[in-house]
Amino acid sequence: MSAAGSPPPPPPAWKMTASHKVLWGLAMSLVAAKIIELLVHVPFRSASQQALFSWKSVAFFVTLTLLGAAFAHIVGFPAMWEKKIGNRQRVWLPLLLGIVLGIGLLAVDRVSGFSHLMAVVNGQPSLGVPFPYSLLVQLFVALCSAVLYNLFAISFTVWFFGTLLLSRHWPSQVFWALAILVSSWEPLTMATQKQWALVRVAPPTAALVGLLVLVYVMDLAGAVLLRRFGFVAALVMRVSAIVVWHIIGRF
Repeated sequence: MSAAGSPPPPPPAWKMTASHKVLWGLAMSLVAAKIIELLVHVPFRSASQQALFSWKSVAFFVTLTLLGAAFAHIVGFPAMWEKKIGNRQRVWLPLLLGIVLGIGLLAVDRVSGFSHLMAVVNGQPSLGVPFPYSLLVQLFVALCSAVLYNLFAISFTVWFFGTLLLSRHWPSQVFWALAILVSSWEPLTMATQKQWALVRVAPPTAALVGLLVLVYVMDLAGAVLLRRFGFVAALVMRVSAIVVWHIIGRF
């Protein structure tokens, strides 16, 4: 016991946790992907693919990753590598869900011809980058999409509306309302890019609408996983779905 009047002990030194390491690992993965792209000269199929790998885009998504993680912490979502959450919930369950969604997306894509239609919209015979370049491109796209549509979009809106405006009242209701609304962002973007060019190229069919619905389900599932098990779970789900849909399904 310290003597009376002695100064209080210094606060414990800050220590980087497993969640911090995962967060910075994800941020650095974006930078590493850009460096690899410079070294291997990826044969991009469209200007949008090339723009996604620009240094400006990389800086944007690194910023969104850090901001999204900060907002997720403020609203009380699990940390990147929460100790109380096991790998069954964080990895294996999202992996299985992603594989199922990926199979569904691949099957509906082939019926609807969605990938071909998107290539037509972009003025290209195909948007598929040849293997093994597709590994880099699709994994990078999956990470950026998970950061944008799940980590940042959900965490920021829950913070803004649920914490800042509503002072944490009705947290469950606010989350579900926002998750249902925000999850429509990606499929609407896919359908409306270039002033509804996709709809003009091909009138909406049941298969085409079904694919957009599956993308919506993937985003909504990512929001739920983010809230329950943390961002790694949402990322594993999306990456596994994209690998099945855009990499394995192309062989």
